Amino acid sequence: MLTKTVTPGKTMRMKTKNLNRLKIINQQRGAIMKFISLTIGICLFSFSATAATPISLPKTLSVESGKVEFLAVGKPSFLKVNGIGSAPSGTMTIDNGKASGEFSFDLASLDTKNETRNEHMKEKYLEVGKFQNATIKFKDVLVTDPPTKAVINAELTLHGVAKPVAMTAELNGFDKKNAAANFKFKLSEYGIEIPKYAGITIADEVTVSIEAVLK
Repeated sequence: MLTKTVTPGKTMRMKTKNLNRLKIINQQRGAIMKFISLTIGICLFSFSATAATPISLPKTLSVESGKVEFLAVGKPSFLKVNGIGSAPSGTMTIDNGKASGEFSFDLASLDTKNETRNEHMKEKYLEVGKFQNATIKFKDVLVTDPPTKAVINAELTLHGVAKPVAMTAELNGFDKKNAAANFKFKLSEYGIEIPKYAGITIADEVTVSIEAVLK
């Protein structure tokens, strides 16, 4: 039987070679872990930078299109009066992450799909001959990206009376902003007589919805 003899020098070279291999493997593992950590860090930074951060670039937006709609519930309550009007006019300025704006709406454009009811509403109750426009304005409202729906403090001027209202609003989009808002108000607080038509009495509280594309 032949016995293979390993010299001390050869044994040392083998150990050195194995140590070098382990060193290379450890270096590769370290590089992979650094890459993974860097990738995760970038992802977390990107997420935190886009998660409801304020929009800071100054920008003035005007209304391109839209509509204003109201819903009034009658008595009995299953009777409802719905009216739709033209888009509001006005501008909104976003500066340092906050929005301020003022928009006017032509009350004469409201249409309830009933000519007689339209005439009574505009002439007897809203008195559009003296108070043709309603105005909503707000100031220093935080605007975030991505957008969030929020209740903001606004001021509604209607029938010659200005009063605060709580308005739920949301702003979406980039080059063009799709804005939506709604609020409720009481006719009696604006000096408007409670409408009655064809045996139907309208409830004091009215819901208003606004949709607009801003550019």
